[in-house]
Amino acid sequence: MQQVNIYPDYYQDFHCLADKCTDSCCEKWEIVVDDESAYKYEKTSGDIGKKFRSSMMIDDDGDRIFKLIDDRCPFLEKSGLCEIHRVLGEDALCNTCREYPRAVQDHGNIAEHDLSLSCPEAARLILLGDREPFYIEYIYDIPDDEICYDIELMDLLKDSRRKMLDMIWDTSDPLPVIIEKCLKYAFFVQESIGKEEYSSVYLNDINKEDIPDLSYSNILNGYLSGEILTDEFKQSLEDAAALGEGSFNSSKFDEARSVIDSFENVFKRLCTYYLNRYWLRAAFNGDAAGECIIMVKAFITVRRLCLAYYEKNKELSISALLRIIQLYSKETEHNADDL
Repeated sequence: MQQVNIYPDYYQDFHCLADKCTDSCCEKWEIVVDDESAYKYEKTSGDIGKKFRSSMMIDDDGDRIFKLIDDRCPFLEKSGLCEIHRVLGEDALCNTCREYPRAVQDHGNIAEHDLSLSCPEAARLILLGDREPFYIEYIYDIPDDEICYDIELMDLLKDSRRKMLDMIWDTSDPLPVIIEKCLKYAFFVQESIGKEEYSSVYLNDINKEDIPDLSYSNILNGYLSGEILTDEFKQSLEDAAALGEGSFNSSKFDEARSVIDSFENVFKRLCTYYLNRYWLRAAFNGDAAGECIIMVKAFITVRRLCLAYYEKNKELSISALLRIIQLYSKETEHNADDL
């Protein structure tokens, strides 16, 4: 039996910016402390040991976390550096802090590694580039074990994901048209899964009509009704909602749309990220359509947020675009309800 570990080409280029980061992961988020680290922290002596013991608590979900102080980790120093790292070294960090923004989708003998868009430096690496990222596979033999997924279904999902990625990086149609085709195709794949017709991979008929109405207003109102971490993201949603349900293609938005469309490769890499990160989960939950909708919602929402940003500021720089995407990920990808 073979274990396959897959990494995008930018994975090894990531280095934490620490105090130079524009949006610290040590703010707003509650940091979950794994059992092994908690045990070590409980046994640590000195002032930092006392601080460990007074800072840990069990939250409503039953997770052990560090209690935030003014929305900041208690170990985040004014300098922007980590007190744990400074006093005890990198090995003393809990799993959450040691691993983030690295993430892995574990599919048994297939492990797909990536970075998280919610980190500003990771977002830069993920989104900037004029081509589809390429992926490096490390394959090695492991003892035979029971495969935890349907092999034919997994093959269908891998082949259908490749088809959608080829569609996204095709230049024959505008990207919004391609994304709509991907969604229709995903529902066709979903239908095949329901019928257990796993051999029908390259389905020619992608004009599936029975797909959900993913309107701007429904998506934005859904986010606005949920928990929002930052005032900046809330304001962005409100600005976008204030534009109304008018068509993105309205002539009054010609100038803004032209600027947004100039960042087509950023949006292609955004969609590539979401498909690669979530699509294969359908081998376990059976919801291929839902996994595609995650990508489509990200595409729709980010474009609408960019439109609102441009209408408000009369410009949209690459740094502003990356910030919009990074904040969107921070608010949605780490919350299963929002995702």
